[in-house]
Amino acid sequence: MVKETVDGAYQSEQFQDIRASLQRGQQHPACVTCWRTEKHADRSPRTAYTQRMKEQGIVGTAGDHPRSMTWAFSNTCNFACRTCFLQYSTGWMRETRLLAEQGDQQMQSDLERFEKQPWDQIRLDEVLPHLPHLEHLELFGGETLISTKLPQLLETIVSSGHAGHIDLVLTTNGSQPPKPWMTKLFAQFRSVQLTFSIDAVTEDTFRYVRTGDWQRVQESIDQWFKQEVRRRCTITFSTLNVWDCDRIMSWCDRRFALGNVNYNWVEQPAMYNAVNMPEDMKHHIMKQSTYWHSRQVLPNMFTQPHNAKLWQDFVKRTAWLDQSRSQTLEKFMPELYELINRWS
Repeated sequence: MVKETVDGAYQSEQFQDIRASLQRGQQHPACVTCWRTEKHADRSPRTAYTQRMKEQGIVGTAGDHPRSMTWAFSNTCNFACRTCFLQYSTGWMRETRLLAEQGDQQMQSDLERFEKQPWDQIRLDEVLPHLPHLEHLELFGGETLISTKLPQLLETIVSSGHAGHIDLVLTTNGSQPPKPWMTKLFAQFRSVQLTFSIDAVTEDTFRYVRTGDWQRVQESIDQWFKQEVRRRCTITFSTLNVWDCDRIMSWCDRRFALGNVNYNWVEQPAMYNAVNMPEDMKHHIMKQSTYWHSRQVLPNMFTQPHNAKLWQDFVKRTAWLDQSRSQTLEKFMPELYELINRWS
């Protein structure tokens, strides 16, 4: 994506070219991941996002100002998910430094680029002039609800007088229950949606994949269901959890109800993309699946062929993190452990 100001990005040649191609019904190469996915699966990030925008009435030709904006305003996070990295989680600070010291160039680059970003005041100053035109504002981190600057940000929007025409969406890992200040500020917006990231649904798998406490997350979600906010969940599938797709999808469908469950497919770090798995392993996972909703997700495994190098990178990184975190795949995810040993 374009790395410049909000105005610069919105009016850039790249974005204008993408918008023009989509309006002509052409498949722009920048969207190749979605085009490839749509050949095999029922949906892609493109179709899911388009549907959400239609639901909110944000459709039509782009104007002079963005009507929808997504902002990763902080990387402060209390989790260190295995598929994440320093750009989105300060929980990865220690292991990023260790890997950089061991010669990992990507981790060295992450250290130089990101470090800790508790707040982006420069970006806020760019966002504020667009508030009169915004209808949809999506915030993610980091963990949005632990940011000490979130109250200030929301108060600034409310004080501007524009909260009443903005649908606010916050992505959360589910660890934070509602607090009085949230209830007070959320009530000023046209609508508020919390999108819960749910990548595992048992104590052991959640601890292993996300480093968090699954019981605490469930209790927090229960409390949010008593609030006047819309609740959705997004599952991020990777090699770490695609084998458990049936259990994850069925839990989310029961808790959030059909129509409120979305999913993403890990593209970065590339080693975690489930397309890299051996073909026989993919077919085994597909054959074992019996839940109807999973059958709409699992074809994503076949959008690209097995990549032996990235598969081995995944196996090695998993072993390295096991040692770093004093965990063992065999204990926390015996099913995946068996699959890896069978096809490695």
